[in-house]
Amino acid sequence: MSILIPIDGRPDRGGFAEGDDAALAWDVLKYAGSHQDVDVIDMSNCVHLKPYALACLCALAAENREAGRPVTAVPPKQSDCAEHFKRLGLPSFFNGPWQSDQPRESNLPISIVDWPPGDSGDQILELLAPRTELATGVRADLVGSLDEVILNALTHSGWPVGCVVAGQAFDGTGKVEIAVVDLGRTIRGHLASNPRYSELKTDEAAILKALEDGVTGTPDGQRNSRGDPNSGAGLAYVRAYCASGMGELTVLSGDRWITCTSDGTVVIGRLFTRFKGCLINLRFLTG
Repeated sequence: MSILIPIDGRPDRGGFAEGDDAALAWDVLKYAGSHQDVDVIDMSNCVHLKPYALACLCALAAENREAGRPVTAVPPKQSDCAEHFKRLGLPSFFNGPWQSDQPRESNLPISIVDWPPGDSGDQILELLAPRTELATGVRADLVGSLDEVILNALTHSGWPVGCVVAGQAFDGTGKVEIAVVDLGRTIRGHLASNPRYSELKTDEAAILKALEDGVTGTPDGQRNSRGDPNSGAGLAYVRAYCASGMGELTVLSGDRWITCTSDGTVVIGRLFTRFKGCLINLRFLTG
């Protein structure tokens, strides 16, 4: 089956909370979130993809490769876009003659993080932070936020691949955008493992619950899939950091996405298809 990813030429003007003005790659989310069994992904008409969309594409390719079904990619016809994807390492997830290139300093090469995660958060910031002006003490909070998101994906998703991470720093803006994707269970599916949250009947309710402190799908007195106790502080920690004015957190799972903005506003949106997994998108304001 050949899939065309039709990304138009609109400039990126924001995050999930801006809806269509963010040039959201809904087709990418649709195919990745449905665990599509594909042979070819045709990106020939693609002119731009944000880090979260690239992470979703690579997650889809990684899942098919794990199942013994390597995917071929048709690169963008626009040379600037093709070169950008090469520097991000996107071709390494696909079959074909398209080869990855040396990354640019403002980009985080797309990668798979598996257990144990080690110092993944620190490594990510090591690459992206030099492109921004980090205030005193901010780096440690950024690393802590990233580590929490990655740990959540590795301990709760049940996805055998691990999780896929992509990121970019935007020169002159003080913004860093990082996406962490898994194609395992939805947040609602994870919380359903804990009888305490059996009343959660919608993806929206499950995401909002997961953003609270002390919430985990690990039943009381038990340990998570990695054999560790769970505090349930992961997304709550990241949300608190963003709400302090330092960024924007988007959680996308099932049929909903929820964005917590830097001023504390919560924006809720509906997906036209179910995303069977979890996408966490972080936009840090580091200046």
